[in-house]
Formats: sequence, structure tokens, C-alpha cells
Amino acid sequence: MSQTTTPLPAAAMNAGHNNKISTSAQPPPTPTQSDNVLLQTSRSNSVRKLTPAESAFCGATAGVVSRAMIAPFDVVKITLQLQTQQRSYAFLRPTNNGMLACATRILRKEGVRGLFKGNLSAEYLYLTYGAAQFLVFDTIESALRQTSLPKRARSFIGGALAGAIATSATYPFDLLRTRFIAQETGNKVHKSILGAVKQIHAEEGVRGFYRGLWPACLQIMPYMGIVFTSYDVLASSYSWMRRSLLVGNSPVLRGLDAVQDALIGGSAAVIGKTCVYPLDLVRKRLQVQGPQLTNFAYGAVPKYTGMANALSFIVRNEGFLALFRGLTPALIKAAPASAAVFYIYGYTRDFVLTVRPE
Repeated sequence: MSQTTTPLPAAAMNAGHNNKISTSAQPPPTPTQSDNVLLQTSRSNSVRKLTPAESAFCGATAGVVSRAMIAPFDVVKITLQLQTQQRSYAFLRPTNNGMLACATRILRKEGVRGLFKGNLSAEYLYLTYGAAQFLVFDTIESALRQTSLPKRARSFIGGALAGAIATSATYPFDLLRTRFIAQETGNKVHKSILGAVKQIHAEEGVRGFYRGLWPACLQIMPYMGIVFTSYDVLASSYSWMRRSLLVGNSPVLRGLDAVQDALIGGSAAVIGKTCVYPLDLVRKRLQVQGPQLTNFAYGAVPKYTGMANALSFIVRNEGFLALFRGLTPALIKAAPASAAVFYIYGYTRDFVLTVRPE
């Protein structure tokens, strides 16, 4: 997602799903099953795992719905990432360069539609990324299950590779999203997706669609690994608490069962996003490079020669904290987006396995 699109990590092996959490030891998965609860269900009698095509369908559905929910936060985050003012360490003081001030400026200059700039290309991105990610993850997870790797290692490796492959395959949509958000409504560089594709190809060639791909992959691989591991630990802890004699029957925990996927997924996304955020910012800065650079973000973004140059330039001229510019809306976006992806994916998965239990 990232891209920062919002990725979906593997659930813990012992994590119960919704209201059906077993207190007995679980048998080991058979060769046709998976210890990854995302590929199974507890709301039907099915004992099989999702097929790769079904995983892709569930991921695409979750991606499209989650994107519709967080579009304004995405616009504000990317707009802040493209600002280049010096960032003070007094970050707790109110500032006219913060999230609320940025959203207010967009509304004043461009109206409500300004908060949904680039939404069509972003929907294409989330649709294709969600499908590609889960298709690849399902395939890799199945292959790694034949090895002696522990489950968390399989989750980290499978998620990292799935994220990198899905990011590379869908990256042009990510670049288009950034450029549509970066342009002013009254001074548009690109007026349509097809027109943007033609213009970028004519002026920058095929390589123009992949500006910033390297930091994107460097960001998404550890991000997916961190999120997968965080989810595994949090889900295992939640499952342990539900089995505990002391708090297992707590009405609070029972009330959380129905939304545990959302809560754990949102928390894992916040941890992962914070760890890799500087690379996400650099990726956005590189995506607007090219012949039309001065027409994006009010001409504020300098010209960079690559990822290392961008990182050093930002730290030297804007301060270290500038690498985290836009982190607040990014986290506000990441938490509900990841929560929605988990929740929607889980229910879509259960529906698919209920309709076709064998």
C-alpha cells in the first residue's frame, strides 16, 4: 500500500479468530492446510486454505474499500512530504505547516475535491497491489511451508518478497497518484490518466514511470517484515490473554473479539510505518522529478540525483526531522486503512470459504 499502500500481514498461528478461540492445543496443519489464519476461516466448516486466485480477490476487495476510506489523509500526507521548509525540533508547538493547516489550505484553494486528487489512479493502485500482494504471498507461503523455517521467519520473508514484487508490478499507478496529488487544480500538468501516461512516456520514457522505485522497494520490504512480525506477536499475545484464567473471561476482551483483526492490524501498521517512514518521504520526492518538476508542489521540490542525494540534501537543508514530515497524517491514514484491510479481507475470506468449503 505504502507504496505506501496498506499491506496485510500474516496472523499468528495460535491467534483465535473473532468469537471462536480454542483453549485446547491446536493440531499441526496438514500439507493442504496453512498455519496462517489469514488463509483460513473460523466462521465456516471449511478446512481448506484459500487458493491463490481467491487470495488475490480478497486482497483486491480489501484494498479498494480501504482506499476509499483514507483518501483525504493520503492527499494531506503526500502534500506535506513535498514541502521543503526547515523543520524545527520544537515539533510539539502549533505550526502553520502541520496536518490541519495543510488540509485547511487545500480546502480553501481547491475545495473538497482537492482532498480526493489522484483518487482514480490510487484506486487502481490499491486494487492491483492488493491482488498482486496476496497472490504472491500465498504462493511464497505455500512454498516456504515445505521448509523447516519457523512461522515468523516465513511471514517476514514471504511478506517482504510479496511487497517488493507487488510494488514493482504496480509502481506506475503509485507514481501517477503522487503526480496528480502534487499538481494544482488550477494549473494541471496532467488532465487524465491516459494523458499522463502518454506525456510521461513521451518526455521521460519508460524509466519515468519508475522514478523512486528503489527507495520504494527498500521501504516496503522491511515495512512488510516489521508489520508481519508485529502482527504475529500481537495476535499471539491476544490469544494468550484469551486463554488466560485471569483475564480470559473479561467482558472487555470478549467485546474485542469481533474486531481483533482490525485492532491488531492497525497497531502493526503504525509500528511498521514509523520505522520506515523516511524512505517513503524520499520516494515521493523522487516521483515528481523530471521535466515538469517545477510544476509540482508549487515548484518547491529541489532536483535530486538519486536516493542518497535526496536523503543527505533533506537532512542538511531541512533538518533531520524533515524526514518525518507528514508522519502524523500517515499514521492516521495507516491505522484505519490497515484495520479496514484486515477486517474486510477476513470477512471476504470467510465468505469465499463458506460458499466453497471444499
